[in-house]
Amino acid sequence: MFGNGRETIGVFVTQAFSEYQDMICRGICSRAYSLGYNVAIFSNFLGYGEFEYEYGESNIAFLPMYEDLDGIILLPDTMHVKDFKAKIIDNIKSYAKCPVVSVRQSMEDYYNVLIDDDTVLEEIILHFIKVHKFKKMNFLTGPKDNPASIQRLNTYRRILSENGIPVEEERIYYGDFWKNSAAHAVEKWLSNPDTWPEAIICANDYMAISVCNALLERGILVPRDIAVSGCDNINITMDYIPHITTVGIPVFEMGEEAVDKIHKANRQIPQEKNSFLKYVTYIRESCGCKMHDDLGKALRRNNIIAELEAKDKDIANNAYMSIDLTGVTTLDLLNNKLSSYTYLNKGFSSFYMCLFNDWDSFSRAADFRKIFGDSLVTMEVGIKNGEWLQKVQFNGRDLLPPVYMDKEPQYFYFNMLHHQEKCYGYTAINFNNFRAYELSYQGWLTNISNALENIKIHNELNRLVYKLEEMSVKDDLTGLYNRRALHTIGQKYLEQCINNKSNLMVFSADMDNLKYINDNFGHAKGDIAIKIVADALLNASDDDELCIRMGGDEYTVIGIEYDSEKAEKFVAKFENAIRDFNKNNAYNFRISISYGWIIIPASENTRLEECLIIADEKMYKQKYAKEAMV
Repeated sequence: MFGNGRETIGVFVTQAFSEYQDMICRGICSRAYSLGYNVAIFSNFLGYGEFEYEYGESNIAFLPMYEDLDGIILLPDTMHVKDFKAKIIDNIKSYAKCPVVSVRQSMEDYYNVLIDDDTVLEEIILHFIKVHKFKKMNFLTGPKDNPASIQRLNTYRRILSENGIPVEEERIYYGDFWKNSAAHAVEKWLSNPDTWPEAIICANDYMAISVCNALLERGILVPRDIAVSGCDNINITMDYIPHITTVGIPVFEMGEEAVDKIHKANRQIPQEKNSFLKYVTYIRESCGCKMHDDLGKALRRNNIIAELEAKDKDIANNAYMSIDLTGVTTLDLLNNKLSSYTYLNKGFSSFYMCLFNDWDSFSRAADFRKIFGDSLVTMEVGIKNGEWLQKVQFNGRDLLPPVYMDKEPQYFYFNMLHHQEKCYGYTAINFNNFRAYELSYQGWLTNISNALENIKIHNELNRLVYKLEEMSVKDDLTGLYNRRALHTIGQKYLEQCINNKSNLMVFSADMDNLKYINDNFGHAKGDIAIKIVADALLNASDDDELCIRMGGDEYTVIGIEYDSEKAEKFVAKFENAIRDFNKNNAYNFRISISYGWIIIPASENTRLEECLIIADEKMYKQKYAKEAMV
């Protein structure tokens, strides 16, 4: 994979820009690089309930050929995009031949890198009991079906029981590991004097910060009135006032350990199925133990100001990019415009935009594996170390064009380019210091995807217009052009002959016995006869001749660069086709045709109508001669 001869580890994650995901991927990439592995990180974004959008995002699960991967790392507790995890597991079971490691969430069939969630909150709860003498402690946990949520709740129950504190179910609330559930939990507990807490223990930091905000809205100060703690030690816990008491998980080290387990498995080095890493408890202000670190606070405040300014700039840049790309109607124009916008992704090393063949006719019901891996892919845009690369096609199994890959280990973040459920291709990007892209990358990719959708719609409209134009000049019965084509396409043929100073040939034909066929065998048989003549004309046309059904049983053919020899060959092929039908047909009728033609050096004074009159005169001369013989 990548075509550089190195083993490749595939990583599957949602919201790669988030602090936890970014740090664990840095650990993965750092250790993989030192061991000589490539890393392909297949990432996606949440659609927050938009099913069609998340359907397109989940299709990143189909991008790699799993049988080509030498290791797979899953971050299942991040996979909140609908069907993403299920698609990955199905592909692993069907195709993967490599070791698989799950991080933070135990999966029975694979290796696991875990934190002992049975004890991760133990020190904080004991701190509340032993140091602060709390007895009324409420617990905001995660979803009921989440393993970490269950284990952390069990720790709460166990520690309280071991210290003689009754476990009151009313003091337990099942949240969502995000910000929305905290306000509901606080409202429920504070509305009942019997569940008013001295402390609220949260199963993660996002919920802890949201609890603090919900309490503040009610005029309740943390930690003066109620103490609060979290878990995970995300950066914002040190930005928030008061600083959040929490538990730090060695995220970077978990990424390193996941790679180590794959490496040992590939080298058949004995190891335990599960690895457990030690956590660190941080006692801070939100529990009432104030810590003084004015220098640290100043540095964080400065960083926050810089981050806010950068986010404002990203929003403005993405908005302008969206406006600028709205009018893009061709792929070449989009590719050129990306030169102005790729550098919004600050600090990137390489970027590739790859589209599937026939991307603008992609069907949601198509065979994903065939589209994603067993066909050619076109790298439309490639930038490497500031240099723009020439467009190139390559085998989709490689994910990236081997011609541009270095021999040293590579790592890239892959994301789908899609509009709702319709997938067009993907991007690959990497940054300095193994870091992930920022949140603004989602809007940046969405702008590109919307531009591709606009191009697709523009192409479809062009095809529709072309089809309508073609229908307006085509004869439904025979498939030949109709009379309108004489004055449009026929005129272009004449102009080409004038420009090339070549001969124009106009051929006119008419059936002698259509009325007889209609009267004696019916109009359905007459239609068959009309189509047989049309097919004979098409069969005789070897050099892009324009074949027209003028109406009824009248036909015209216009050819360019004709001489007498070429005209005689055309007539001979036409007559042979009619003769073969008359000799071998299963019907009881025969077809008789009269025809005539003119060959003239085209000039500015040449008129198609005049040429047709002359060809008709010759055709009628032949027809009258036949009648005279009869």
